[in-house]
Amino acid sequence: MTRARLAAVTPLKVIAVGVLVMLVVSELVISGSLFAQSTLSTILAPLSILIIIAIGQSLVIGTGGIDLSVPATVTLTGVIILKASEGKDGGLLEALLIVAAVCVVIGLVNGILVEGLRLNALVVTLATGQLILGFMRLYGGELLPASEVPPQLSTWTADTIVAGVSYLFVIAVLVAILGTFFLHRFVGGRRLVASSASERSAFLAGLAARRYRILAYVLAALCYGLGGVLASGDVGTPDLTLGDPYLLLSIVAVVLGGAVITGGRASPVATMLGAIFIFLLDYDLRVEGVSGGLREAIQGAVLVLGLSLVFLIQNMPKVRATVGRLRGRSLPPDSSAAA
Repeated sequence: MTRARLAAVTPLKVIAVGVLVMLVVSELVISGSLFAQSTLSTILAPLSILIIIAIGQSLVIGTGGIDLSVPATVTLTGVIILKASEGKDGGLLEALLIVAAVCVVIGLVNGILVEGLRLNALVVTLATGQLILGFMRLYGGELLPASEVPPQLSTWTADTIVAGVSYLFVIAVLVAILGTFFLHRFVGGRRLVASSASERSAFLAGLAARRYRILAYVLAALCYGLGGVLASGDVGTPDLTLGDPYLLLSIVAVVLGGAVITGGRASPVATMLGAIFIFLLDYDLRVEGVSGGLREAIQGAVLVLGLSLVFLIQNMPKVRATVGRLRGRSLPPDSSAAA
């Protein structure tokens, strides 16, 4: 039994092998300097932001939903940092508290509309994103009081620990580890997973399934807010396109991590590996000079292939059984006697 489990093909094992292959290809074939300090100090910050945002998206997809308000939430975070802090270190704490409060409200609105009123997640989060963009323009006004984030934030996000490894990457790894611990070791996390896998079963077990599924949207929005804060510090001068790159990439990362689109499975560690894979792929394409449109087309193709691969892995026993039945039907009637 133990050997069978070790030999079993799982999405986590597949994406781990995929990341290893991408690292080898990037280092030996494409760039030749992937692990150089200068390269790591450049790519780890945006990669870390993608990991955090993708983990938030995985919580929503784990409920069977999807969140299209990601770009608007991330962009609003940048506007709040500029507006509330006025580019000064003294206003940074207030800006961060406002970001946290706004993200909780966004998560509650999405969660209540989707889980409480049973509206379509795709439509709700798309509409919420448009409302966020409208509010952002009203809140920011015609001209923000500052065009650069507080120096303390930009300096901290640019700092590295050793050999080009940034603090942001450490935070991203910690978010993945803590997210895994929460979902699999913490009572509330296990109840969230149970409520996401089967709402009816969770209800029969006495769990407040809808409340836990609303919680998933709130936690996801907080992840987007954290990613937006770090992205603002990374670019230094956030604008209205700050959140645009993270919608498709976050979904692809979750799918490559083996998430079930219909709900029930969410692995922060696997999502982190999925984010690393798609980020390395995009990095290699940039190094090769591939245009932005073609890169997006390739990302879409990877999403389709990832969905197909996850479906195949999860239905492997059924596929084997079907193949076995087809083989049995193809045998001649007297094959057993001849044997």
